[in-house]
Amino acid sequence: MNNDYMKEIGGMIKQMQEITQKAVSLIEPQVNAIIRNKITDSNQIETLLDRLFDYAGMDESGLILFKRLCRYYYGLNPKVTADYIYAYRDLYDSDKIDEGD
Repeated sequence: MNNDYMKEIGGMIKQMQEITQKAVSLIEPQVNAIIRNKITDSNQIETLLDRLFDYAGMDESGLILFKRLCRYYYGLNPKVTADYIYAYRDLYDSDKIDEGD
């Protein structure tokens, strides 16, 4: 492959990582507020889970936030939380799941 092409691709990847990290940093205070204030509004929580779902597969800090919010939401709505977890596993972790999971 052309060296210029590889540099261009590398630059795009770096930009995507920066955008993802910025987006996650903007979502983090919202997640913290939900947990700290014990908010139970399922629409608000699921909206954030939807947003975090994409970032969880691209960024470790996004995954950490996704897991934190899932742990919190599990106490409120275990079925929907399980759906989010299974969707994450299907999309991002399918090669790591044993048949017994």
